[in-house]
Amino acid sequence: MKKLIVFIIILIFLALWGFGVILPDAGYVLVILGQKTVETSLWFACFAILAIAVIWWLATRFVHVSWSIAQRLTDFFVFGTTERASKRAASGMIDFLSGDWLQARKKLLRTANKVESPLVNYLAAARASYELGDHEEAVKILHEAQKKYTTFSVPIGVAQAKMEMRDGRYEQAKIILLSLQQRAPKNPLVINSLRELYEVRNDWLALNDLVPLVKKFKVCSVADIFAMESSIVIGQIKLASESAERLAIGDRLHELRKAWGKVATYQQRIPRVVAAYAQALMHNLQDQEAEVILRKTLSKTWDDSLIDLYGVLRVVDVAEAISNAESWLKYYPQNPYLLRALGRLNLRNHLWGLARDYFQRSLVVQKNAETYAELARLLNSLGDSQKSTEVYQAALQLSVPSLPDLPQPSKSY
Repeated sequence: MKKLIVFIIILIFLALWGFGVILPDAGYVLVILGQKTVETSLWFACFAILAIAVIWWLATRFVHVSWSIAQRLTDFFVFGTTERASKRAASGMIDFLSGDWLQARKKLLRTANKVESPLVNYLAAARASYELGDHEEAVKILHEAQKKYTTFSVPIGVAQAKMEMRDGRYEQAKIILLSLQQRAPKNPLVINSLRELYEVRNDWLALNDLVPLVKKFKVCSVADIFAMESSIVIGQIKLASESAERLAIGDRLHELRKAWGKVATYQQRIPRVVAAYAQALMHNLQDQEAEVILRKTLSKTWDDSLIDLYGVLRVVDVAEAISNAESWLKYYPQNPYLLRALGRLNLRNHLWGLARDYFQRSLVVQKNAETYAELARLLNSLGDSQKSTEVYQAALQLSVPSLPDLPQPSKSY
């Protein structure tokens, strides 16, 4: 760059000299300043302007170089050797872990060029800026790091995407991560970040396409992969439920069965997946089909959330559903969810006394605000308002944390 500037200046000087030789009488320049006038030849004016430009450039360069030298001297006296800079950087990391974001950013940025692992400094400094609420500064730090250390483009890009995700700018995070994936398609950090993004956005189709890469490069544990696959299936069932809801009631069951048929057999045995399918059926007024699915699953794998759903089914033959639930009592006589489900089924069958007994038995096993509320509502409907109020108060005490010990007015007040 410097050589180019010198070459241009010499070229201009030669050109002006040449014109002066060839056209010695090229004219003159007249400058009027108020009452004063200055007259000079055209070539002298050109030389003067060029000289001013060169002096200005040299002055700015001098200031820039002087500032750079002053900054380097300051850094040397403040941080000194690499060893001292490392200690200062470590102090910055302690500030970072302590939540002193301002001091952390200051120390980490000042020592970034003097430590063996500058990436850590930049990432931590960017995070400190983010925590201070200065999102623009955080992005600026990351961009600066990316210019200086191109080999760190992936972790720096992921750090920026994570900040965008935390701020709710999911589309911007997606653009960054997809760009990184094109450059590093096998990078586990990028793949796992995309997985997190798709899960947050409930983008089940995109997440399903990502599963092969997640498995191939083992970006998370087997348990996490298993849970992710279940979440994808549940998300797809919800989409099918929304699609079925737009159809006539008679056509909904076929739509939901078609979606269930695409679910892997081992997934069809997972309680939370079964619960999602049962809820989709119930939401689309297909409770009879939901009863079959829930009954078959509960006969093989007991799950409290499934028996809870069984208790709120709107089936035609309620007596048969009660009989099925009572048969499970032989194996789970003290299960509070089963007892509550039986109470609800007996409510649907208008057997008020049995329903009350089952609710009370459930509460003996486990105090539960929802069960208390069911019992209180039933007692109130039966005309026992005093007992109903007591039960409601018991439910309130479970749902509200204990109050502080404070003076209260006397009953005679």
